[in-house]
Amino acid sequence: MASILSTDDLEDRLRMEFVDDARDRLEVMNAALTGRAKGTRSDAETIGVLRLEAHNFKGMGTSFGYPTVSLVAHRLEDYLSGLKQLEGRQLSDAQLFIDRIAELVDRAEQPLLAETNRIIRALPVRYEFQVTDVEVRNVEIMLVTPSKVVAKKLGAELAACGFRTMTVTDPIESISLAVRVPPDMVIASMVMDGLSGLDLIRGLRAMSVTHSVPMALLTSLNLDNPSLKEIPHGVSVIRVGEHFGDDFAAVVAKYNLG
Repeated sequence: MASILSTDDLEDRLRMEFVDDARDRLEVMNAALTGRAKGTRSDAETIGVLRLEAHNFKGMGTSFGYPTVSLVAHRLEDYLSGLKQLEGRQLSDAQLFIDRIAELVDRAEQPLLAETNRIIRALPVRYEFQVTDVEVRNVEIMLVTPSKVVAKKLGAELAACGFRTMTVTDPIESISLAVRVPPDMVIASMVMDGLSGLDLIRGLRAMSVTHSVPMALLTSLNLDNPSLKEIPHGVSVIRVGEHFGDDFAAVVAKYNLG
């Protein structure tokens, strides 16, 4: 008769299985990069492998007690988003992401909040412009929106201003991410399924770790719309469209972000 595992034993077994699986996936990712460097794999194939495994790690890490693995994988997904070609810089950056995940998988104890913050903020960021053309600021903005169109457009505009941007499509997930790695600012769409931008910001402001983080609501409404009267004091409004540039510049100046 098979013995019944205790809760601790079961957790240990699951973690061991995760570590074994993670090492296999890391090997697949390293093999893809090696193949690309040798010319035996195309850019599209290599990027496809990296995106798939990054997505897998993002979902698996937190479930098995490795939340920082999920955070690094999320950043890798952001880095790979829209990427079509792998040149020397991109290959080097991708290897750094893989190495960080490998280090975290092999750690006996996962990093605490302060160290997690340092690890995440040291990860590479990909810009669509020559870095020498724009002053890159050490300011990270979390953009919470379910719209891929809005995320792509505003993400590009924020990056063009030299800001690091982390895009989150799920407002519930954004709470966990903001608590683990508090950003320098949160911009949330007013209208989202499950949790509105207004409720998200109320929740983040109610928690000590994110209470002082500057926050803004992204909306297509006019400033005199009655719905905006419910916005908590101190929360800014950024209108999409022709007003975005002016509204965002005002927010940057208000919070001294640039």
